[in-house]
Amino acid sequence: MKKIVCTAVIGMLIFSACSEVELANETPLARECESTHSLVGRTSDFFENSLYGISGEVTIVSDCEIEISNFFYNGAGPNVSIYGGLNGNYRDGVSLSNAINGTRFSGETLNLFLPEGTTFDEINSFSVWCFEFDVDFSSANF
Repeated sequence: MKKIVCTAVIGMLIFSACSEVELANETPLARECESTHSLVGRTSDFFENSLYGISGEVTIVSDCEIEISNFFYNGAGPNVSIYGGLNGNYRDGVSLSNAINGTRFSGETLNLFLPEGTTFDEINSFSVWCFEFDVDFSSANF
């Protein structure tokens, strides 16, 4: 019985700690922009992560937009969003989506935008990022 009570108390502490953490920035708004960057039209796959059921394909649509197609994610993990970083460094990255933890994705398409004034010279890697623990669940790099 003590083991069950301890496990429940630890679980409640972790849950309450996770729910208080906020994402680092607001989700960028949808907008139209040019298609002049050399990465426009290029595609990269998320590496498959069986623990979180992650897979999908990231395409650079325009100078400010990415599309994640055929996206799968089981929704597990605290405080998760799609993050952008430079050369695989997400610790200094930016959130490109609202929190997606708790949401299951099964072959869906997401269209996400870079923050205003940011280019693919500054963000060229994309991650299903756990902000809570600074962990890359899966990423696609260009």
